[in-house]
Amino acid sequence: MNDGDREIIDHFSWVREQTLELLRRLPDKLLSQTSAGCDETLGDALTHAGCGEDWWMANVLGDGGPAHHPYPGDRQALIDQIASCRDRVVGFFSADNGGPMGRTFSFTADDGRVEQWTGRDRLMYFIDHEVHHHARITQALRQLGFDDFPWPGCEA
Repeated sequence: MNDGDREIIDHFSWVREQTLELLRRLPDKLLSQTSAGCDETLGDALTHAGCGEDWWMANVLGDGGPAHHPYPGDRQALIDQIASCRDRVVGFFSADNGGPMGRTFSFTADDGRVEQWTGRDRLMYFIDHEVHHHARITQALRQLGFDDFPWPGCEA
């Protein structure tokens, strides 16, 4: 595996660890709450941020795993689920000495349009997606009075 691909995989793992660390710090009561302007609970938002790649892994990358993980309803189960999703992604992209990073994957949309991406592109998309949801979750938590963030610069 080349150094650049190893850095991308390591960065994905680091971002995922930040999601897990935030979840470890949250009081249980916050997982069932919603903030102003949000339709989903924080538990649902964290599930989406931490397991949102499941659809891609099943439907585009074809790893044979599930396409969706619903919010399991408690913190430890969610921590385990998000860690398992991390292991799924890291294991897939690390296999065959990083071969999936450079492979091209195709998907046929409902309208018949065929889209293609490299594995590298999808992994970077997974990182972008999770960071985007970190921002949304941070905003929701601030509205609810939470300020114990694992990310430097997010302190109130």
